[in-house]
Amino acid sequence: MTDESLVQTFIEETEENLEVLETGLLELEKKPQNQELIDEVFRAMHSIKGGAGLVGLTKISDISHYLENILEEVRQANIKATEEVFTLLFSGTDLLRQMVQNNDLRGENLAAEIEDLKSALQLYHGKLEDQEIQSTETSSVQPEQSAEKRYYKVDLEFRKDIFETGTDPLMLLLELNECGNILESYVNATDLDCLYELDPHKLYIAWTVFLESEQDIEDIEDIFIFVKEDNNINITDISDELDHWFSGDKKTGELLVERGLISPGDVEKVLAKQKKIGELLAEQGKVFDGQVDKIVDIQKNFRKSKKTKTVRVETSILEGVLNDIAELLIAQSRVKDLTLDLTNKMDRSLQAELINSFQEVDKIIRQVQEEILSASMIPIGGTFTRVQRIVRDIAKERDKEVELIIKGKDTELDRRIIEQLADPLKHLVRNAIDHGIETPAKRKELGKPSKGTIKLNAFHQEGNIVIEISDDGQGIDEEAVLNKAIERGVVEVGQDLSEAEIKNLLFKPGFSTAKEVTDVSGRGVGLDVVMNNIKSIRGDIKIFSEKNEGTKFQIKLPLTLAIIDGIIIRVEEERLLIPLTSIIEFVDARKQDIKQVEGQGLIVNLRDKYIPYFTLYRLLKMGDRPIKTDEGILIILKDGQKNIALQADEIIGQEQVVIKNVKKNMGQAEGIAGATILGDGEVALILDVSSLFRLIRKRLDDGQGLTNQL
Repeated sequence: MTDESLVQTFIEETEENLEVLETGLLELEKKPQNQELIDEVFRAMHSIKGGAGLVGLTKISDISHYLENILEEVRQANIKATEEVFTLLFSGTDLLRQMVQNNDLRGENLAAEIEDLKSALQLYHGKLEDQEIQSTETSSVQPEQSAEKRYYKVDLEFRKDIFETGTDPLMLLLELNECGNILESYVNATDLDCLYELDPHKLYIAWTVFLESEQDIEDIEDIFIFVKEDNNINITDISDELDHWFSGDKKTGELLVERGLISPGDVEKVLAKQKKIGELLAEQGKVFDGQVDKIVDIQKNFRKSKKTKTVRVETSILEGVLNDIAELLIAQSRVKDLTLDLTNKMDRSLQAELINSFQEVDKIIRQVQEEILSASMIPIGGTFTRVQRIVRDIAKERDKEVELIIKGKDTELDRRIIEQLADPLKHLVRNAIDHGIETPAKRKELGKPSKGTIKLNAFHQEGNIVIEISDDGQGIDEEAVLNKAIERGVVEVGQDLSEAEIKNLLFKPGFSTAKEVTDVSGRGVGLDVVMNNIKSIRGDIKIFSEKNEGTKFQIKLPLTLAIIDGIIIRVEEERLLIPLTSIIEFVDARKQDIKQVEGQGLIVNLRDKYIPYFTLYRLLKMGDRPIKTDEGILIILKDGQKNIALQADEIIGQEQVVIKNVKKNMGQAEGIAGATILGDGEVALILDVSSLFRLIRKRLDDGQGLTNQL
């Protein structure tokens, strides 16, 4: 039986190789002559094949072997990387990904798909053979000549820790044997001085092999392409020196001893055990079977003993540690509150020491939290890469030319956010291609390049992550959107809506302006799901569009879902928390110039800038007491380029808190991101600033209207 830890390691490494493979193929499709890309995808496929063979997954090994053969043909320039070639490679990559992701490593649930792929690959190889035959028949008739045999001396001295790289030298020797006839082989065991000092995880022997082959030296070197940089591999064409090596009074073994390649004792041992090449081939299966257990043992021992700079950790473990830190924060806050209540009874030196101790604990907890958060953060590049494939496939399906430009691939987010972001991102890109980008003919009529452009960008902004999906297509037809909304009864005839409000109609459930329903559909279908998914991870989405110029969706997300820095405020008897990154400043309401503007509600003049003014207790419907503009604190909040002043009764202080989801029990509450437990055990709601701005727009008829800035 195969060791389960080896299988898990294979899965993890294969997922990484499939990522490299798909990215490389997408780039190679644009640059089919790029030898570096060809080598990169070949290495990735070769690694998948080797890993599958190591753990006994024959189906995956067979598929990757077929695909590797095609890549080898491309690599050797025997065939061109045509669209048919890429279709086969992408189909094979998709099938391998399905097998790995669905944990169907033996292909039991994908038998039909595997057979279809094999048939397609065999059909393609058949075409190649027919082309070769036709090429031979149409070429000038010449006397048949057998390929010239060449003779090589292959010196193989592997690094002692070769097993730690996952490479088995025996496999390389067997592959070398397939390239021709091994005339003689010698083992150099001079490093085996003392059995008591042997490390079973290390390799102490080297080989010198004499090979007869019809292949070029480059083909022989390719066998060792993955190990030649870190090992001492020398391949010499000795075809013109055969007399020197195989004739005369001295035998080859004596010549090797003479040149210091092996010791006399080694020659005697080898000659005693030397077998003819036919016997070696006959026993090859037995040798391989006997090595499987050794490979597993070596790998198991290697996993236990290997010293590495990185370690794989399950995400559930990281999440568990984050939860523990969250509870530690709550407990620490509770202890701090209780202890500081007693400071009035202490002398000042003890008070200072206590405060310093809490500051030190705060520092350590924050540092540990940041390190764990960093470990759970991953670059968004993997998600962006998968979008590349969607762009390629849908563009071909819809007969459109589309170029995808990606920026900010290294921007990191919480793994849980990225997992929930993948589907909305794919949906927005699908809509951009299907409904945004015009056909090449239409683009030419509009004076645009025939190839459309979609841009994906991710960057940090004000403590958040912003992701933008933009296209240079036809944009959103606001008139068509409004007419459709009136037709569906979403908007009343004559109702005055701003541009932003019209665009936001696209997020209504089932709303679409698409004239033709396709499997990809038009802008609007499913966008309500996109909005809900973004809201579920405390995000916000906005639309910017100009007719015939293009559309941009901007998504703003928190860095993490677990912990947040905020300011605790008091409104009436309730305590609320506002994220620190959304606050510009605090000002004393009593000293401000607050005025009533007819038809626009209250505004505050702050350094000659008029900002809409609103009271939190009225906004959140916490009470209906009269508005008193000459008391409390004004909190100036920002959302992008827009600002607003919110009145609160008191600022309690800054706190780092743990976010608890309230959606399951309370549903989606407008303006609320979640809740937290404070140091005294009480619950405080956490405000969602972007959602507050949307809520304010809905309260224009409450007698506290806002300026058109919102």
